[in-house]
Amino acid sequence: MENERGSGGPALGTALQPAVRRIVTDALARGAGATLPTNAEYLAAHGFGAGTIQRALNLLRERGALTITSHGHRGRSVGAIDVGQAWQAAGLAPVRLLLPPSGPAEIDVLEQAMAEGLTDLGIPHTVHHRGGGAGRLRSVTGGEHDVALVSGGVGLPVRVVGPARVLGPGTYYAPGRLVVVRRAAALDRTPVRIAIDSGSPDHVALTRAEFPEDSGVTYRETPFPAVPAAVLRDEVDAGIWHIQRSVIPLDLAGLATQQPRSAASLTAWQHLSSAVLVGWSGRPELTAVLGALPLDDVAPAQLAAVAAEEAEGERDS
Repeated sequence: MENERGSGGPALGTALQPAVRRIVTDALARGAGATLPTNAEYLAAHGFGAGTIQRALNLLRERGALTITSHGHRGRSVGAIDVGQAWQAAGLAPVRLLLPPSGPAEIDVLEQAMAEGLTDLGIPHTVHHRGGGAGRLRSVTGGEHDVALVSGGVGLPVRVVGPARVLGPGTYYAPGRLVVVRRAAALDRTPVRIAIDSGSPDHVALTRAEFPEDSGVTYRETPFPAVPAAVLRDEVDAGIWHIQRSVIPLDLAGLATQQPRSAASLTAWQHLSSAVLVGWSGRPELTAVLGALPLDDVAPAQLAAVAAEEAEGERDS
């Protein structure tokens, strides 16, 4: 029997919370224009009676979280959704973001845009960083985190049946930001010892594209971010690196950067360069969250940050 306010049972908000959470989750997962389950389906799957469902819908409407249109026995369709209001009304858990290590301008701008977007939506969140796109994807697949930011090389095609959003080309690796690092004094020599990070699918693809194994090179295992240090220590002759801010400019350390030269490298960049947000399949409500983040125009902000960083580097050189 359903408990009404003042009937001796729990308060209405407490009694309605499971139904509110279920409706919100369904609405956020399906999106505006979609149809919610019928009363009969909610009763069979979750034990919610028609009265509970209606009161939960009334509560959500009063809070401005959802606009619902009834179609009788055929169910209800979702109209407008205020993602933040719906999230708070349902008491949904914070979103656990897993991002690459900070440093590259593209990644830092994306992190700021995502964090500000979630804050503006009123959605609580936590931010963690971890190197290796494949590892980040596995973390989301296993439910350790809710959303991972990976490159197109790791996230496309998206191998997780869950929420996802693909941003434009250059939003993970901006044009010209993947470079070959070498010693400035050795640019006239053909590099033989080549850095490769087997834990990074991107680095493997880029390295093999620019320095094919059949060209006589020897690969030396090197973490992707540590390529300049490995070149400086003379552990390798060259390696692909994602440009990021450095305390000591590379040229002052005797290092030089070159754009990759092979056509295969350009093809690899085009395949890898898009940023992809991959959500955990156990949280289908993230579909609306990823769609609501204001990231469509993030590329110009990234390019502006890259230009500012390059200008600062020229002043410091």
